Amino acid sequence: MQVFTQKRNPITGSTEWELQHENYDYHQEIARSGFADMLHDKERNQKYYRALRLAIKKMHSEGKKANVLDIDTHFQYYRALRLAIKKMHSEGKKANVLDIGTGTGLLSIMAAKCGADSIVACEAFKPMAECCIKILQHNNVADKITVIQKRSTDIVVGENGDMKEKANILVTEVFDTELIGEGALSTFTHAHEHLLEKDCIVVPDSAVIYAQVVECPTMQKWNKLNDLADDDLDIILRTPQKMKDCAGSAAVHDIQLSQLPRKAFRELSEQIPVFYYDWSGKTPIDLKKTVKQEFTVTNTGKAQMVFMWWELNMDTEGKIVLSCAPWWCHPDADLSSERPQDTIPWRDHWMQAVYYLPQELTVHKDTEVTLISCQDEYSLWFYLEDEKTKHKHYKRPVCECGVHMTFSRTHVSYLNDGKRSKKLLARLKEELVKDSVVLDLNGSTLLGLAAAKLGAKHVFILEDKKFNIGILHDYMKENFLENVTIVADVGDDILKDVTNVICDPNFSDAILPWENLKVAYLLHKYRSKLRDTVSIIPEACEFWAMPVEFLDLHKIRVPLKVCEGIDMTIFDQLVESSRVLSDVEIEAQPLWEYPCTCRGIPRKLLALDFHNLKPKLATDGVNTFTDVESDERQPMNGFVVWTCWSVGGKVVSCGPTEWPEVGARLDWDPHTRQAVKILKYSREVSGDDKWNYQIVTDLDEGLFNITIDLEN
Repeated sequence: MQVFTQKRNPITGSTEWELQHENYDYHQEIARSGFADMLHDKERNQKYYRALRLAIKKMHSEGKKANVLDIDTHFQYYRALRLAIKKMHSEGKKANVLDIGTGTGLLSIMAAKCGADSIVACEAFKPMAECCIKILQHNNVADKITVIQKRSTDIVVGENGDMKEKANILVTEVFDTELIGEGALSTFTHAHEHLLEKDCIVVPDSAVIYAQVVECPTMQKWNKLNDLADDDLDIILRTPQKMKDCAGSAAVHDIQLSQLPRKAFRELSEQIPVFYYDWSGKTPIDLKKTVKQEFTVTNTGKAQMVFMWWELNMDTEGKIVLSCAPWWCHPDADLSSERPQDTIPWRDHWMQAVYYLPQELTVHKDTEVTLISCQDEYSLWFYLEDEKTKHKHYKRPVCECGVHMTFSRTHVSYLNDGKRSKKLLARLKEELVKDSVVLDLNGSTLLGLAAAKLGAKHVFILEDKKFNIGILHDYMKENFLENVTIVADVGDDILKDVTNVICDPNFSDAILPWENLKVAYLLHKYRSKLRDTVSIIPEACEFWAMPVEFLDLHKIRVPLKVCEGIDMTIFDQLVESSRVLSDVEIEAQPLWEYPCTCRGIPRKLLALDFHNLKPKLATDGVNTFTDVESDERQPMNGFVVWTCWSVGGKVVSCGPTEWPEVGARLDWDPHTRQAVKILKYSREVSGDDKWNYQIVTDLDEGLFNITIDLEN
């Protein structure tokens, strides 16, 4: 059975109906779940396995210890006591395991293989719980594991409850990049109060959150809008003071910090352990706390943000440690390697985090500064103080300027991309004349306001989103602009007078690269009403693609097969069938965070001339992997698609920062996302192998479709 679902067309902005499978949402949730990503994390799996083995062994040996207090010295008790101790020595204590959030059941199966006496696995996500049951049956352990399809906080212990008795071993993985963002604090607290024996063993046993204060202008581009300047460094638009002073958003910026160029930041502190969490239950867990710590500044600089990561102590003795640190602080990093970031375990489910300080603070080497670390039940935030700078409160920062609520961090960084904006501004100066009437098709950027400041007679900005309009008004007020009108639609009375159409081709609601073809859709829509001599910026757009080998990114999509000796093909089949019904083949990724190697010459797939747009266009082609004959076969596991925009004969690329060479590592534009297709299985290819593509565009309907794959 099929049903109609609502979907917003990012090119036209309209809401459309699509015919989908009746359980579309259900299948999409499965397809986009992070279970496979976590299960590809070998270090995580192996350290959980080792810690479980130790916990179960320890529990079995505990009952054998004749640790007796208050022994009655009367003879009549001696014989009974001796018999009791003998029995404890021979039998040991049972290991009763509770697995909270079992997912596929991997940790429960590990516990069974380690000899646990009883295992209860709870999973609230119904499709995953049902999949787990099938996996247990497939691996012949269903008789050893009881699956409860509930949240752990809803489990009842007792004769008529879900669990007959409390567990004495807890194994769980309820962590995210912030460690506590998935509700770990309340999960552990409830488990110790209601589900676990007092002297239980918990895997993991504890955790530590680390913070490092840094100066990083590169990352600050994701947080604060800079003044807009031209090639001569003359300021064209000043950022409103309210935006400069805004504390920003407390929302975590999760990122692969190890891929940040080392020269891009300056460490102003050592790594500082800011929070310790005892998961074992021996000490209570605070759901809210603030910690002040003085530290010695290691370098003079401007403190702008805090880098954060955490470690898990998997066992009670702290011998098995799982670290999420970036490479320069990671205990397993090979610092002598040419690429030390490649020598540490990769994971995308637990990255590092960036927290932007509400106020920048200049600090000096060898002085004492105080880091204030704050935590509520689900999140973290930070403040910094010195002798002169004190804060009235340490409340969670809230955006008051609108930018942090309206724009994604990627879009903010795009607006701060000086190389791109200087090309657009230079072209704008060339095209504008005294009586220019400008139509800006993208109100989520600043190009129209720049045109007004550069001398246009009048500028009309097409924008209907309330928050975008608010930001534009703030800029107009700050820069004393009176020759700007913001319109929700463009009528014939405006179009007949327009001399220049401009569009910074990055819309705030676009995700995939071709969703920025909204500029082509609007130009086609208005073209018949515009003058033949109208100037258009940018003038053209090209789509490029090439085959690549991802170092790690493919792990988020490829099948698991066997994981630590446990057959996971049932899970693979579930995810694959759900993807077929609900998921797109191509997704957007910030490839600067995900290393990959070029495995074929880039090919131009499509070119659009904005002065001569054709409403309907279909194109396809077949490409070989290299222009050089070679018998050597190379691995590849995906394709990348990106756009290039033509601005006055100059290229504004949203793809590689340098022309790719086959076999070389790639550097990507960090201010945009590229389109990625990950192959289900890696392939070995040579120069003779071929890949093909097909593109269909319909500017009347605002449709764009691309398929790309290896030739059979």
